[in-house]
Amino acid sequence: MRVIAGSLKGRRLRSLEPGDLRIRPTADRAREALFSILQRWPQGGFLELFGGTGAVSVEAWSRGYAPVTCVESAPAAFPLLEANTRGTGISVLRKDVRGLAPDQFQGVAVLFADPPYEAAAALWLEIAPRLLGWLASGGVMVWETDAKTDLAPVPGWEEVEVRRYGAACFHFLTPV
Repeated sequence: MRVIAGSLKGRRLRSLEPGDLRIRPTADRAREALFSILQRWPQGGFLELFGGTGAVSVEAWSRGYAPVTCVESAPAAFPLLEANTRGTGISVLRKDVRGLAPDQFQGVAVLFADPPYEAAAALWLEIAPRLLGWLASGGVMVWETDAKTDLAPVPGWEEVEVRRYGAACFHFLTPV
């Protein structure tokens, strides 16, 4: 994995050994497509939930988003997350996303969530209502699932676009 664009373009990112599925980083091709789509929305604060290796956070920081915060609770991710974010301005919060308070963040331009695929739909229903207050006016949420998973409607959110890239699917949502 490498940073695709920005001030850290080409920087190598650490990941688990091939075949180790405890953490599933967003592929380079999918990250490139994600940030191309995000150009439609204003830049600003970037929050990554279920950050894993931090690849998406590092890409956001490299492209000028600030502040950037990455939230992760899996112990297997911490050494990779620390290595990948070293030398950046990214804040790493070691906490279970489900334990974050409704007022934990505010004014976030982009909220990106990449939960474990097998739990993505259930976690969406569980925490989506709490996330509404975190976005800045005009902000966007991107919820990653596997390509076969649809997200159930949640009051306060409108799905404005869905993009599939191989095994990954990005659901773009805005508050209504």
